[in-house]
Amino acid sequence: MKKLITIVALTATLISAPALTSTLAMAAGHSVHSANPASDVYNTRGHYVGSDPDPFIRDQLARDPGSERW
Repeated sequence: MKKLITIVALTATLISAPALTSTLAMAAGHSVHSANPASDVYNTRGHYVGSDPDPFIRDQLARDPGSERW
């Protein structure tokens, strides 16, 4: 029974680690958008609007009229 509880606790910790890391980074004032900054898209005002590894999707994100309201 102790093994099961340990395994469940370890699994929950490993699953929540990326979310905790990004939350801590955001609280410290660091921006966390994607693992590869080349995938990040910013609108004409310099605000982050999304990330995607596909260049066609990045182009769509950059041209999206809804991203200008920021």
